[in-house]
Amino acid sequence: MYVAEIIERCSNLANRTAGVYRALAQRFHGDHERQSLWRELALEEETHAAVLRRELDSFREQDHSGSYLPDYGERLHHLDTELRTLEQRAAAAQTLDDALAVAVALEQADLEDLYDDLVLQGEPAFKLLSERLEAALAGPPVATPAAGLAGRVRRPR
Repeated sequence: MYVAEIIERCSNLANRTAGVYRALAQRFHGDHERQSLWRELALEEETHAAVLRRELDSFREQDHSGSYLPDYGERLHHLDTELRTLEQRAAAAQTLDDALAVAVALEQADLEDLYDDLVLQGEPAFKLLSERLEAALAGPPVATPAAGLAGRVRRPR
């Protein structure tokens, strides 16, 4: 699997993860604090997906697919299967405990480990991608068209 394909699949996984969080926010309609939690998590995933899409566009503009990394196909397939199961669990979630169990499972999924391993590969595109993800998440809140909402809510301390 080439770097560009890995980036594309990771972007899709991040979008789907955001969708799970958005679905959980819908479950708690009327409970502003709980909705805010799920929306915040969705926004973070949407930010990841947006950065990944921009990197993918950069590869496509250069007509370059990056290095071939054969070990990542199986890992991405496993993540896809795991996320499919969590999407179903989120759709069936009835209580806050159910929703939190899904969220914990999402956060413990191997997607973050995959990102870390890709950066350790030494591929310049992944190091740059990691830096851009960190910068995007550290930056000021922004409106995300996919979210249909304003950015992160920052409460005074």
